[in-house]
Amino acid sequence: MRIDLKTARILTSPEAQETLQLFRDSNMASLHIQESFRGLFPKKIAEALGELRALRMRAIHKFDQGEEMFFTKELLEQASSSSVAEWRAGRFKDAGIKRINDPCCGIGADSIAFAKMGLQVRASDRDEVALHFAKANAQVLGQSSISFSLTDMETDPPSAGAIFLDPSRRRGSRRLMNPKDWSPSPSAISKALKGRGAAGLKLSPAVDLDNLLDIYPQPYEIETVSLKGEAKETLFWYGKVGEKGVRRATLLPSGESWAGNPGATRPVGELSDWIYDPDPALTRSGLLADFANEHGLHLLDKNIGYLTGKHVKSSFLKSFRVIDCETLDPRKMKAKLRQHKVGRLLVRKRGIAEQPQTLEKRFLGKRSYGDRTITLLAARIGDRHVGILAEQDL
Repeated sequence: MRIDLKTARILTSPEAQETLQLFRDSNMASLHIQESFRGLFPKKIAEALGELRALRMRAIHKFDQGEEMFFTKELLEQASSSSVAEWRAGRFKDAGIKRINDPCCGIGADSIAFAKMGLQVRASDRDEVALHFAKANAQVLGQSSISFSLTDMETDPPSAGAIFLDPSRRRGSRRLMNPKDWSPSPSAISKALKGRGAAGLKLSPAVDLDNLLDIYPQPYEIETVSLKGEAKETLFWYGKVGEKGVRRATLLPSGESWAGNPGATRPVGELSDWIYDPDPALTRSGLLADFANEHGLHLLDKNIGYLTGKHVKSSFLKSFRVIDCETLDPRKMKAKLRQHKVGRLLVRKRGIAEQPQTLEKRFLGKRSYGDRTITLLAARIGDRHVGILAEQDL
C-alpha cells in the first residue's frame, strides 16, 4: 500500500511502536493481529501497521535490527542490506573520505553505514516518506549525527564532495530493467558525477555491463558484489575510491575479491572429472573466462557458465565430482537415477527453461531408488539438453 507523510508520522509515533512491540513475537494468526490493530487505530493506520509488521519480519534477513526499522514495500526492496552497505562504506573510508553525500538515501541504509564508519553524512531524498523513515531509522540505529534534507537530486545535486548514488530501479512493485527509466536519470547522474574526486554508483547486476557502460560515465573500477551466493549489485567506482582499470568480483560476507581481465578468451572443452557452478559475482562481472584460464578450467559451452576440469578449491566455485552424464530424456535419466541408487535429487540448471523443482519432479518426484543424494546439473550444451549427475564437494 502507498502511505502519505501523515501516516508515516503516526507509524513512527510512540503509540504505534508500543503496539507493534506488543505483537512483535506473538503467535497469533496475522488475521487476528490485524483485527487487534483495527480495534486500536483507524482502518488506514491499522492496514499500514499490519504491512509494516510484515515488512519487519522480512527485513531481519537484510538488517541486523530490521524488526525495529521503518519501510514501505518498495523502499525495503530497493534498500541495500547492512552487509553490502557496510562493505561499500568501508571502501570510501579506506580511500580516506571523511564526508559524503547520499542524495538518493531511501530509508537510510547507506547513510547509516557511512555514519557507522565515522564519515560525516549529508543525506537527502525527494520522497518525503522515505526521508521521514530514514531519520527514524537513523535514530533507531544510534546514528543521530546524519544531516537530512528534502531535495530532488534530478534538479539539485550536491555541489561538491564525495558522493554515493543509488538510482531507484522500481516503479511501485515493478522492477525496471532499462536504466533510462531509473531515477535519477542517467543524465542527472552523469552531471552529478562530473568533477568528483570520489564517487560510487550502485547499479543492477541483472543489466548487461556493456549497456551500463554505454549509458554512464566510464568508471575507474567496476565491482560486482554477491552476498551468500546471490548477485546483489554492480558498482561503478570513480576517482580515489576506485582502482583505475580494474574489474573485480567480490564475495560477501567474506570480502574475498578476484580481479582480472574481462577480455580473456573463453576456453571450451569436454566434460572432465569435476564440474563447477561459479558464483554469480564471477559470471556477472565478465571475469569467468579469465578465472577459468588462471585455474586450468574450461567451459562446457561458450554460452553456459558451468566450468569443468581438474579438482580446484575456491570460494568462487561450488564443486561437484562427476558421476555420470545423460540427456534430459525422462526415461534415460530415470534409468541413471535407478542405477546410482538415488533417493534425493538436488537440481541446478543453466540455459534450461524449466525450473529446478519441475526437473526434480519429472525425474524423481516421490520415487526413491536408494539413500544417495545426487545433484543434477542441467545445461544446454550446443543443441543438446544434458544432465550431469554429480556429488557436491562440501
